[in-house]
Amino acid sequence: MRNLSLLFLLTTFILSCQQGPKHPQAELLSQQSPTAMNPMEIVQYADSIEASIGDLDKAVSLIYSSGEKSFHIEKYSINGKPMVIVKQSGNEGISSFTEKYYFKNDSLVLIRQVASSRKSSNDAVKNERVFIRNNVPFKKDLRFAANQQALAKLPFQEYRNTKLPFTNYADSLIILNDALEGSNTFEMVFDQYIAAEAGSYVLLKSKLPGGYTANVKVNERDPFIDSLEMDPLVFKDTKLSFKWALKNNEAIYVPVPVKVTSAKGLNR
Repeated sequence: MRNLSLLFLLTTFILSCQQGPKHPQAELLSQQSPTAMNPMEIVQYADSIEASIGDLDKAVSLIYSSGEKSFHIEKYSINGKPMVIVKQSGNEGISSFTEKYYFKNDSLVLIRQVASSRKSSNDAVKNERVFIRNNVPFKKDLRFAANQQALAKLPFQEYRNTKLPFTNYADSLIILNDALEGSNTFEMVFDQYIAAEAGSYVLLKSKLPGGYTANVKVNERDPFIDSLEMDPLVFKDTKLSFKWALKNNEAIYVPVPVKVTSAKGLNR
């Protein structure tokens, strides 16, 4: 029932964008096939998702690290169908990169990319858009400037006289979902628990040698955390089941009430 209400809200937002003649966005949700949408309609559709994103079902991944680079995934859905998947990447404050994958009827229709870097003063911020039909890009454009304020004033410039390279987006989406679900390359196991005045953390590592690592900060203890600290060898190299939330770009452990479960029940 809740998801039906969210879908109604998204439709209402589009229909109420302006009074009088029908707004171009009003027809977007009535189009059954994403292949019928042109670039302007795709952008309007993506904007409508962004405007209602707070009402969508949200799932987040751990923050995965490899060397100085890290990233996490956010997924926003209605009735289990993805509306947008977001990948946030960073490199120790030197650069940041955001990719947003927009879907309609389970089909990928648009990728938005925003990159920023402190190394260059002329093109420190870049925006790029890739428009997709039947899993094949049919248009690509970009803009870049020294800062976000200047960037917002510039129009997008389309790539011309260049054949867009083939990209297997299906494989890219599999990787994003693996990261979100913590499977395959992103299956994490317990490494160690660190308790200190500056902060306590559950340290995880990839089940595969040389893979990613992930840290989860513990602000509030429960029996499970007590068990990790007292008997770490019992949990060493095993996959743990627990909840976390992202706050200020950090994964925070969500404690489980004692009456709900036990430490043994949390260990898969």
